[in-house]
Amino acid sequence: MDHVSPMKVNNVDVHVINSCNLHCHGCNHLANYGYGGPFRVKELVDWIKPWKDRLYFKRISLLGGEPLLNPYLKDICIAYRRLFSHKETKLRVITNGILITKCPWLKELIQEYHIHIQVSLHVFTGKTKNEKLINRVKEGLALLEKWAGDTVRPAEISWGSYVEAKQKLNFQVFYQGAGTQIKPFQHDDITESKKHCTCKTLQLYKSNLYKCAPIAYVGDVLEKFGMEDDPDWKPYLNYEPLTPDCSNAELVNFMKMQPHPEWTCKMCPLYANVILSGEREISQEAVES
Repeated sequence: MDHVSPMKVNNVDVHVINSCNLHCHGCNHLANYGYGGPFRVKELVDWIKPWKDRLYFKRISLLGGEPLLNPYLKDICIAYRRLFSHKETKLRVITNGILITKCPWLKELIQEYHIHIQVSLHVFTGKTKNEKLINRVKEGLALLEKWAGDTVRPAEISWGSYVEAKQKLNFQVFYQGAGTQIKPFQHDDITESKKHCTCKTLQLYKSNLYKCAPIAYVGDVLEKFGMEDDPDWKPYLNYEPLTPDCSNAELVNFMKMQPHPEWTCKMCPLYANVILSGEREISQEAVES
């Protein structure tokens, strides 16, 4: 391949696990359906290595699913930090905060490896307030503040850019139905659909690059449900991600199209299909975890 300067990527999401201790209907990473993982250190290093010299990652987000459920997360973070200097790449873990108090090694990641921790405060909203979970997350937040202290790159305790703008944890559900009854929205107005998109972030999954989370992970969920032959989903299951052996021209074209609507947007609604944060319930599994 001809040499070209690495293309800047503002953020890439990398799943370390595909399951969660919260089952939030409308999760655009589909983690409420629990479809695999946890992934190990070598797997995740092998996924990103082929892209290291071709893309300049300003930020890498390790998430899922709930990343603190992955017993290898500490070593994954250290391995990624060794690949990407903290002076060049911000490395963050996005967690719902429920398990922070059970992960004292986060202190070392924050203080020694410049890892950022972002907490999405899902348990603070919902139809029923679970005080046990709320207190557990508050304890975790207090620990993060203590561990961050005066470090050069302190932990982030925020809700993420989209949620900060709304001040609520609403969900734009990209499919119709639930469980084995999920169906894509079928329309031709990809421009309107893109206007309501809440998941515009590049995904790195099993070494390949995907435009967004829904197109990256829906295949695994449909396979779990035995729906691989559903004719309504067939076009999206035939989506071809960008593979590490792509040409420079293919990479440039893929990244150029990343911010723009494409045919894959047909599966998502062309209107606000929102579940308000106050209408969600917290699953019992999280309470017992």
